Amino acid sequence: MGERDGDRRGTGRAAPPDIESHLCTALRAYAPDPEAERRALAAFRTAHASARTPRTRPRDDWRPAPTRAAPR
Repeated sequence: MGERDGDRRGTGRAAPPDIESHLCTALRAYAPDPEAERRALAAFRTAHASARTPRTRPRDDWRPAPTRAAPR
């Protein structure tokens, strides 16, 4: 009673693993490849600079269908 989430001092229970330690471990294990990053950035810039507008697939277009005027 009265203890906060994650505060396990004095209860005799082991504290759960800290999320920060997991994130630090993951970041230390990451070894970026500078050449791969350069290629990915170049590909993005090329695609972004192209004048062609990408088409949206009908199943990905969630906009409401245009309403038609009623016939007179």
